[in-house]
Amino acid sequence: MIVDKNYKYKKELDLLQKTLKEAYKKCILNQHKDVKIKADKSLVTNIDVNTEKYIISCIKEQFPRDNFLTEETSSKTDLTNRTWIIDPIDGTSFFIRNALFYSIQVAFYDEGKTQLSVIYQPKLNNSMYVAVLGHGAYLNGKCLKRKCDVKLTSSFYCINSCPSRWTEKIRNINEKLYEYEKQCYVSPKQFKIDSSGVVYTLLANGTIDFLIEPARTKWDYMPGDLLVKEVGAKYYNFDNEDFERFYSFSPELDEYLGLTKKDK
Repeated sequence: MIVDKNYKYKKELDLLQKTLKEAYKKCILNQHKDVKIKADKSLVTNIDVNTEKYIISCIKEQFPRDNFLTEETSSKTDLTNRTWIIDPIDGTSFFIRNALFYSIQVAFYDEGKTQLSVIYQPKLNNSMYVAVLGHGAYLNGKCLKRKCDVKLTSSFYCINSCPSRWTEKIRNINEKLYEYEKQCYVSPKQFKIDSSGVVYTLLANGTIDFLIEPARTKWDYMPGDLLVKEVGAKYYNFDNEDFERFYSFSPELDEYLGLTKKDK
């Protein structure tokens, strides 16, 4: 059991886990994909839209007065108490190609904080990641824990999203990592995959050790943000909350990149 019966949002959490699995079976599995290009030049399918509508309808049955901030149908909603943040298919490009690397992900926001999130990856070992504020993070019901002790030379890192979205600070960090790799045979290794839901779970499960996430939309980063913080990642935020989010399990790498000050 992830939380006890007295947990304030237990009903919301149970509903969300059940709904995401049902959404995959009813809206995604074996369905025909009709692919279109949105105004922002990103790809969308009929399945993205149908999955989002299904998740919303299931939540509304139990919580009819709640708010929704979603990628496809309610992208302009303000973030207020009792808001569900929904990305029906994160990693649509991978989904279109029948690749493994996509997620159905939802976060629930109330009382000024992200209270819980669920990231479901049906093609990646049927993985269900759950994060509950103050109660930890879980993979298929098993508690996820990591120590912040990964050495610089053995670390794996990922800078998510395309370079056009990088800030100057992110570009500088990428250059420092590149220069270190040129100089040292044993160096941090880069893991490349452009899917927010997937890279956050890779950080949580120990596949990578350092993540820079410059995604600008809340449905991309809010579910994973709570997940990795509950696992124990160190979090660094600088000038812009929307564009610069750094998470780490490697103090040596943080120090090399100038994210921490060396003790005197």
